[in-house]
Amino acid sequence: MPRELSIYLLVVILAGALSLFLCLFALLKVKDAPGAKPYIIVTLLSSIFTFSYAFELSSTSLEQILFWLRVEYLALPFIPVFLLLMCIEYIGHSLKKVWKYALFIIPFITIFMHYTNDSHHLYYKSMRLRGDSPFPIIKLVGGPWFYVHSLFLFLCVMISIIILLRQLKNSSFRFRMQISMMVAGLLIPIIANYYYINGLSSYGIDLGPVSMSITFIFHGAALLTFQMFNVAPIARDTVFESMKEGVIVLNQQGLIVDYNHGMRKVIPLLDEHTIGKSITSVLNGNHHLREIINLKQDSDFTCSINGDMVHYHIGFSPVFNKSNLPIGQIITFADVTERVLMLEKLKQLASLDGLTQILNRTFFIKKIGNFIRCSKQERRQCFSHHV
Repeated sequence: MPRELSIYLLVVILAGALSLFLCLFALLKVKDAPGAKPYIIVTLLSSIFTFSYAFELSSTSLEQILFWLRVEYLALPFIPVFLLLMCIEYIGHSLKKVWKYALFIIPFITIFMHYTNDSHHLYYKSMRLRGDSPFPIIKLVGGPWFYVHSLFLFLCVMISIIILLRQLKNSSFRFRMQISMMVAGLLIPIIANYYYINGLSSYGIDLGPVSMSITFIFHGAALLTFQMFNVAPIARDTVFESMKEGVIVLNQQGLIVDYNHGMRKVIPLLDEHTIGKSITSVLNGNHHLREIINLKQDSDFTCSINGDMVHYHIGFSPVFNKSNLPIGQIITFADVTERVLMLEKLKQLASLDGLTQILNRTFFIKKIGNFIRCSKQERRQCFSHHV
């Protein structure tokens, strides 16, 4: 086997292994997150396509090459569809079933056209071995449906890119980086496909399998570094920077996914570097607040901000995916300082005479009643306390 072919074959095998690893990782770690299911399927399809192409490259006859080419086309037509579905679900949207089914029409027709090509030659006009390569490489001349399939692939990827880019404007720095990595990954197959279709690749080698695995390297980096498929794409619509309430979003593991500007008043340590860190580690110096968040129960909380005591009501709202499974929680900090001060003022006014501003009859009746109730239970302890 020529050295050049051996090197490229090794690269293809590694690319297939990478796609399979990312598939298994997503299946074990983030299978219920938005966009994760299409991601799992598309990486599995990519690994099937890539390993099949590795067998095609190592084939020694046209018959063997055509066999593995048919295996490749059991996976290839569906890859752009699941890439598109992944991006749609990632931003928190979903297609109606009728549109989902419609997306699969062209892939199924492509498989039919490919498997029956000998009868009509609408997918490939000709399939023969190249005469200018040092190893067996098939030379394919595309027919009308081949270009329909190529256009469909291009449109799916371009729509995916547009969907992601539309989210950049209102996203935080973390998600802008995340989306940028996903978009960069999606551009790679377009470039590779251009080189392949125009015969610019060495000996007509298909760059698609390796290019798609490079795509998943970008997506895998986003997955591993920025927790790509997490609660934030769903929760982001409800977390507005202009909200008066402080809002922080956590995933299933209690890691910080997102927060708004109002939250920094309560937890000044929050910044872009705390994204992905545990909320308990960030609140290491605030044991009371950490205890409240660990209990996950609505509670009142008081803290000092710029020398003033501020009262908050902390609320917990779970976030569910489409399967009604919990994928995180939104914690809101509602400033109730005015209400607390007003209640204290009302209590004070109820105990003071409006004219003389001294303690009135109501105050003393209330105190006596409390004293009598207390005396019945623990007379000695209560008496010594009041003395």
